[in-house]
Amino acid sequence: MRRVSNLLSYKRIILALIVSMFIVGIYIFFNATSSGEGYNFSAFEVSPSNASYIVVGDSYIKVSPRERVVTQVDRVIRDRASNYNLDVPPDHRPRDPSEVVPWMEGARIRELMKYANITVIPATNVTVKKINGSYFAPDDKGNFVFEVDVSKLGRLNSIRIDENTWKEIDTHGMNVLVPTAIEENASLVVGCGDHPGKAKAEAYLAEHGIDCYAPCDRFTSNIMPYKGPGTILGSAPIRPLKDGEGAIIGAQPIYFSVDEKIVVQTTTRAYPDQYCDTPYRYFTSLERKYGIDLDLVVVDANAGEAYKVVDKARETGAKIIGVRVLNEKDKKPVEEWLREDRSHRAILFHSAAYEPGYSLFFEFPYQVAGQDPNPKFIGNISDSQIQEIFDKIRSLWGG
Repeated sequence: MRRVSNLLSYKRIILALIVSMFIVGIYIFFNATSSGEGYNFSAFEVSPSNASYIVVGDSYIKVSPRERVVTQVDRVIRDRASNYNLDVPPDHRPRDPSEVVPWMEGARIRELMKYANITVIPATNVTVKKINGSYFAPDDKGNFVFEVDVSKLGRLNSIRIDENTWKEIDTHGMNVLVPTAIEENASLVVGCGDHPGKAKAEAYLAEHGIDCYAPCDRFTSNIMPYKGPGTILGSAPIRPLKDGEGAIIGAQPIYFSVDEKIVVQTTTRAYPDQYCDTPYRYFTSLERKYGIDLDLVVVDANAGEAYKVVDKARETGAKIIGVRVLNEKDKKPVEEWLREDRSHRAILFHSAAYEPGYSLFFEFPYQVAGQDPNPKFIGNISDSQIQEIFDKIRSLWGG
């Protein structure tokens, strides 16, 4: 009897294991489908040297209702350079979009509050130390590793403690947001990415599973190649999710052939034109870090001179450009060129913080993408298959 009883027990255990494995398999399948895992090019990815096409802009960040989002104080909570919200304390946690600065990073935070009712957590009172002649902000363990631009250590942003120490009150940039993001268990960080130290902080946060969104993205390409638990995005649009449960950043893809001619903007000027070299930084990083050769036509064009990029595209017959759109002078020629031909495509850099550039994402949703530091190299795929995946990604968009 004991032997029969033991045999029945073993059978029950085996049956329970089979049922458990079946349930786990069903869960994994439906969880992958519902979370968007099926909306990607993983089945078609190849090594960069063997790729036929490069996809950019398909990466995205889903922001669920009431997620904890850490951001900078400057241009979000208040803007001392513009005398805006000066009576608001730097640690104020806004509950309504109207309490947030209505431009640049603040404008993007407003959208996230509107679509996802996020909890906004400003980082403030961050220690910055001078080490070997340069200034650094800390990681979550107190190591001073993220270089800080000295321009953010003046009266508008910081208080001097001693010869080698500052307290950044009106924080500005990813490089001073790390400790707060980790301590506050943030799921997303929104801040400026226009310094190498800020890009380094983006990579650190993403490696800790925290997503990063940098509308000002001059140095975001520094993190390539990157694959990790967190998603990093530069200039990219924000929309409500189709199901109405939150927001989605990015998810606006385009693709181009590895042999296609690309007209790319750059500049040799300093502030305020320096950000116009962001397209050049991205495409040359693609070449250098992935060991590929692209057919780049480089054009020197400063702020308000995007027409030079468009003119060169017309002259060479190129159908894709990398460009920065700061103002209406930049927008008009890019807009006209995109309207000329549906096969014309633009990748925007350091543009999502400025309304003329940002508006192009929505006016040309099938022709415009933003800086995506996780490009996909694909081969053995047809145009119809690409468009099918693109349609699945776009199906996440709400109105």
